[in-house]
Amino acid sequence: MENREARKYYSQKNVINELHHKTGYPVDDIARILNSLGDMVKDKCGGNDSYVEIKLFPGLKITSRLIPPQESKSNLNVSECGFILSLNAAFSDYYKQEIRDLHRDTPQLALRR
Repeated sequence: MENREARKYYSQKNVINELHHKTGYPVDDIARILNSLGDMVKDKCGGNDSYVEIKLFPGLKITSRLIPPQESKSNLNVSECGFILSLNAAFSDYYKQEIRDLHRDTPQLALRR
């Protein structure tokens, strides 16, 4: 039997409000910072550098690489392209373990095991 639960989606507005409640900073300031962060990530990843790594916080990094078409995993015909932009986001193993530890300590999740 499959356990289907409602998915929880956090919009940017939810994130802004939660950060406001945790820090006490004004909602408008947090929104400006998050929007500026998004713009900065686009600028850095969309530039002409062949490799960019952005560490957004300890445990999460975003990488942007220009790769040759033969390294691409795309099903599209990309052989005529000079380079393909590859974008990735990854959690560190340590951060993933911290998240798993939080789940392990959550009573409702313990019932499912």
